[in-house]
Amino acid sequence: MCFTELSESFNWTAQPTNPTPAIKGQDVSLAWNYSLTADELLQSQNQFFISFWKMPNQSTSDYDQIGSKIYLQVIGVITYNEPQTPRIVIDRNDQATLHIKDVRREDDGTYKIEFILQADGTVLAEQRVNFTVLGKLSSVISLWKCQFLTNIVIL
Repeated sequence: MCFTELSESFNWTAQPTNPTPAIKGQDVSLAWNYSLTADELLQSQNQFFISFWKMPNQSTSDYDQIGSKIYLQVIGVITYNEPQTPRIVIDRNDQATLHIKDVRREDDGTYKIEFILQADGTVLAEQRVNFTVLGKLSSVISLWKCQFLTNIVIL
């Protein structure tokens, strides 16, 4: 699993499988949960930032931001930045869940989540997941049947 934890205190309590397979045309959710120490929890009452990123392909190391969830005590509410709405959205009821609707080939790539407590942007923790888009369900089933029959013939 590709997993980077930059803090000894922050704890990812749930994350997507890595790699996460997805079938073209279907909806998929990438869900992360985390726990904070008492100090981090206290800090998060002032501000926190959760950023979602995507690296389109392995030929580049650049990530494109595909969403963020921000809380600033001064504003008093959580704000969401979702430049790819309505197809890619952040769940309003979960800690950190990204919904990808109608999965497309271009959704294939590495997704990264960052959790930030400091105004200077210092990342407290991050995690990456490889997202692999497969063909339509009928194609996947046909491929599986072909592989299954081949295995029977070989045995």
